[in-house]
Amino acid sequence: MLLTVKRLLGQQCRLQVSGEERISLVKSLVCEELNVPENQQTLLFQGKVLEGEHKLSDYLIGPESILYLVIKKPEQAHPEEPSKPTAAQPHSVWYRLSQVLEKHFRTSDAVRVLERVLNDYYKGLGLLSLENIEELAGDLLSPEEGEGEPEEGGLVNEDDHF
Repeated sequence: MLLTVKRLLGQQCRLQVSGEERISLVKSLVCEELNVPENQQTLLFQGKVLEGEHKLSDYLIGPESILYLVIKKPEQAHPEEPSKPTAAQPHSVWYRLSQVLEKHFRTSDAVRVLERVLNDYYKGLGLLSLENIEELAGDLLSPEEGEGEPEEGGLVNEDDHF
């Protein structure tokens, strides 16, 4: 069967496996495909963390299922040593959002929230017409007129004095 494994940041891979394969084997395949060490992987299916020695069939994972990959920070051998920056952190909005969510929610909940935000975002993006995009671009690229003055229908009351 074909499984899709998706990272929070949008990267994904498709794996050909049988339902009797162990989660540990899936993690080793993900390691090869996405270059994420097995000890840093947490795989989720329908909000549940998948344990290494269980089989895919134990979780009722079938063909065309989607597993979500959450990457744990690597464990430091000597916690007293300050960590050295190895590479620049990704600066995408999705990466930053995933970091914020992971601080405030359990991993499984953070995945669900981010998944919902991504779905809503792409759904809304898909509803934009060329006219909407041109209007948005025109608004962003044109010099702002009357800076500091509220637009018609703004939230300023006539009684307000500045």
